[in-house]
Amino acid sequence: MPAKPRPLRILRDFLCSLKLTVATLLLLAATSILGTVIPQNLSSLQYRQHYGDKAQLLQGLHLDDMYHSVWFLALSGLFVINLVACSLRRLPAVWRSVSRPPLVADGALLRSLSHKATLQAACSVDEAAIRLQPLLRRRFAGPRRTIGPEQEVCLFAERRRYARFGAYVTHLAILFIILGALIGSWFGFDSFVSIVEGDTVTQLPASEGQAPVELGFGLRCDDFSVSYYEGSARPREYRSLLTVIEEGQEVAGYTRVPVVVNRPLQYRGLTFYQSSYGLAQMPLFHLQVRMPDGAEVQMAGRPGQLLPLADGGSLQVVDYTPAFRDLGGAALIEVLTADGQRLPAIAAMQELPVDENHASPYRLQLLRVDERYYTGLQVTRAPGVPLVWLGCLLLVLGSLGAFSLAHQRLWLTIRPTAGGCEVQMAGSSHRNRPAFAGTFDRLGQELAAELEANNHSAKEDRS
Repeated sequence: MPAKPRPLRILRDFLCSLKLTVATLLLLAATSILGTVIPQNLSSLQYRQHYGDKAQLLQGLHLDDMYHSVWFLALSGLFVINLVACSLRRLPAVWRSVSRPPLVADGALLRSLSHKATLQAACSVDEAAIRLQPLLRRRFAGPRRTIGPEQEVCLFAERRRYARFGAYVTHLAILFIILGALIGSWFGFDSFVSIVEGDTVTQLPASEGQAPVELGFGLRCDDFSVSYYEGSARPREYRSLLTVIEEGQEVAGYTRVPVVVNRPLQYRGLTFYQSSYGLAQMPLFHLQVRMPDGAEVQMAGRPGQLLPLADGGSLQVVDYTPAFRDLGGAALIEVLTADGQRLPAIAAMQELPVDENHASPYRLQLLRVDERYYTGLQVTRAPGVPLVWLGCLLLVLGSLGAFSLAHQRLWLTIRPTAGGCEVQMAGSSHRNRPAFAGTFDRLGQELAAELEANNHSAKEDRS
């Protein structure tokens, strides 16, 4: 009766199975799609608003925080174990093949090779070996010379032997990427903080079920500015000037650091991205008013506030745009005359002279607008990013070695004959064998030409 497979062997075969690799990859891809489609780390109220009765099921399956769930970590761990097991099972044989290659092409090896040729030379074995070594050195690495069992001279040359490790470098790259993602998931975070101009924050606001995150330093917004595309109110760039404060002192090199979109501030493992902005309070409008009798007065007020005039009338700012065509800022103002008549709203411009303003009992001009903004910053800590970048680099190098390079080997066996010597060529490539066939043929022609040149030289010497 055949022996039953041992449990450890069954487990090893399972962990090294290609079917397990395919299954875990498909499951990871499917769950990653779920994690992309289903918003992560929202509040319970937001999930109920989005999914209704299904919200409880989503949270029960931990699909609301999938990348921290036990089942996702177990699936990732199974894939990592499968990858490591497959690599360790095959790596020793590959290492032996690279570190201790067969230097002599015996009968068994020759039968396994499909690229073979035989050359004739009218010279001695030693002369042929000496003549062919420089050519092999140029085309491959320096050849190794040995003596075969029948006293024949054997030359072995190879190139790109480390291309055999490309797949294992790719495996290592995937492990680095997964490890970096897990480190970032467990020890990193993604938060948001708003800072009003002139204010300082020392912690990030708390998310649901968690305490506020202490920064360990202070971050002050010294100034915020926004510029607009000419002739429109569409923001072109918004910029924050941030200062880092440690123990009550401004940190050198981190004073009034400009932060714009795609140019963040990085400090003590945290990255602050410019994300949004808004008004921290209603803007204060400064107006110049020319009364019907020619007197000019200046006044200031906020939107919705009635600004009384000396003749009994009043003004009220109802709207504002920071950029109106090419005339700068503009405020929309309602006018209530002294006799109680409400006039249609008129626009007061910053760039338009008073005398050219809208016809009304009062000539209005917008002098300036005092605005106090807050800056919205996306705050991230991603300690796994260096590992992910290293993994990406190794992935490129490993893929290049695994798919673009081939380990090529060549054996020359030189035996004496009645008229000189015989050179038996044999070669192999562990990848892209059709392309190596052309390389092997061209190399055979070059070796034959080298031997023929040696024959002519020997004849000339004899003559």
